[in-house]
Amino acid sequence: MQIERQPVVAIVGRPNVGKSTLFNRLIRERKAIVGDRPGVTVDRLEADCLINEHTATLVDTGGIGEPQHGEMQSAIDAQVDAALEVADVVLFVVDGPAGLTPVDTSIADRLRRQQLPVVLAVNKAENPDTAVEFYSLGMEPCAISAIHGQGIQDLRQQLETVLPAWKPSENVVQPYASLAVIGRPNVGKSTLINAWLGVDRMVVSPVAGTTRDAIDSEITYKGHPVRLVDTAGQRKQGRINDVIEFVARVKAQQAFKRADAAVMVVDGSREIAEQDMRLMALAHESGCALVVAVNKVDVMTDEAWSYFKERLAFRMRSLANVKVMRISAAEKKGVRKLLDTAVQSAQLNRAEWGTGELNRWLEHAQQMQPAPSDDGAVVKLKYCTQLFSSPPTLKIFCNRPKGVKKSYVRYLEHHFRNTFKLPGVPVRFIFAATENPYGEKRKRKRD
Repeated sequence: MQIERQPVVAIVGRPNVGKSTLFNRLIRERKAIVGDRPGVTVDRLEADCLINEHTATLVDTGGIGEPQHGEMQSAIDAQVDAALEVADVVLFVVDGPAGLTPVDTSIADRLRRQQLPVVLAVNKAENPDTAVEFYSLGMEPCAISAIHGQGIQDLRQQLETVLPAWKPSENVVQPYASLAVIGRPNVGKSTLINAWLGVDRMVVSPVAGTTRDAIDSEITYKGHPVRLVDTAGQRKQGRINDVIEFVARVKAQQAFKRADAAVMVVDGSREIAEQDMRLMALAHESGCALVVAVNKVDVMTDEAWSYFKERLAFRMRSLANVKVMRISAAEKKGVRKLLDTAVQSAQLNRAEWGTGELNRWLEHAQQMQPAPSDDGAVVKLKYCTQLFSSPPTLKIFCNRPKGVKKSYVRYLEHHFRNTFKLPGVPVRFIFAATENPYGEKRKRKRD
């Protein structure tokens, strides 16, 4: 089966079996906190991971099944449930020297009910014979030592055999615009998409995927196909708010990988939440242009709207001049103008500029505000070229790339967006040293 999103591998197991150490080993980075006591990992971590020739999203979870955590345990159990809800493959980690425990058996039974591919990793197995007794779980164990790196390549190969095939976005025919609709549960995301579908008299066109995927829809916008990605997940009975937020975040990340712009739907009748701000920041970091739609404004007075907009602008002050639209999805007010703005933002995020145009911009930016010196040395930005779009990524050649201060990078971002009129579009810069055209000649003369 071909899926359009990157598959998810969830690491599960009881506490203190080395899940976080294995997480760090697989992503080749120390991101998860590692400790020698149970319960260190309570929140989940996610990171992109290269599994031989395939990439996946690796999710680290808290331990499950141990009573010593007291009230914390129910939260950890819920976190693992959330990881399983979005997982395509489960990496089940057990402790080799500790042997098979009733908790391991219980977890194995729980995983079998999920009907997902499971890879069993017996950790701390410097002696591979310690993995033998775990065959009784009905799974083939892979003996590893996460801390020493033993058996990791064998584990990668086992994971690779069960990872679902997927098709990265660059190999998919791109629509005129691809829009991810994001937001907390019950803010009106699906209502907005239905309003857009109704406006354009189109029916939902499902895109192939798994039962955990969001369902994409396609509409015709001024004669062009536009893809709408609904990131609303199914809310299951008994889910706590933290779990719902996690599932929404993972689904949003998957959507961002194949979207040019994100429409953040905010409920105008509710307070602005931290989750709203985290989703906006995630969209920006993922390279999506951002548009904010404040929904349910039909129940707000003008005074309430002014106050809400002022508060929202303050909370978004670190983002890229994001446009804020006022809509009522249920009454279809403002939804067409929002679609126009979102499609325009997606197109702007894909924009390309010639080298001459970029160099004229760079020269003007330095005339307006020269780069600060680097410990007394002049920093000169010489020329600029575009590497990628969605988001626009520019490479600037200069004499002292490590001397370009963060404050000046922020100035360049702001100046670039203002010059080329790119509200809500993230801009990325890569600084590189210019080569000395006489360096090789001088070297030959010395030789």
